[in-house]
Amino acid sequence: MVKRILIEWEGFDKKVPAVLLEDEEPEICKEVWEALETSWKMWPWHTTSTGDFYSAQARPPRHPVALGSQATPRMGKGGRPLFLCDLKPGSLAYPGGLQISFAYGDDNTEPLPAKGPVFARVPDEYLKDFYEAGRHVWNAQYRTHKLVTINVSREEK
Repeated sequence: MVKRILIEWEGFDKKVPAVLLEDEEPEICKEVWEALETSWKMWPWHTTSTGDFYSAQARPPRHPVALGSQATPRMGKGGRPLFLCDLKPGSLAYPGGLQISFAYGDDNTEPLPAKGPVFARVPDEYLKDFYEAGRHVWNAQYRTHKLVTINVSREEK
């Protein structure tokens, strides 16, 4: 059975699913799925200069956990970090600590390592909505300065 997560943005009327890449990143997918026993309410930050990319953080775990960074990325099954500019639209990366990075479009110029491996991907038929949601986050941070919360949960079928 394919596992999917569902992403919702405050003030944006569409929900977008993402498929867990269990064959590519089984350990990370298991970690995320187990942690999503309860949904994550997340706050995003968009650097605005990176391009079509932002990250979001849920309330961190009570006890410290390993968390990838651009200086020391969390390695996935492939054993080497991906660069932000190489992430395909619809990619979700997980560095740990209830944090997700979202690559929502083609315009991602930074030749910096992603903090963690790609663990989920938005299906092609939802990429337009995912892009519009990313622009919604960008607009909120850059223009209105209003926090847009993001809810990530298991998709129940």
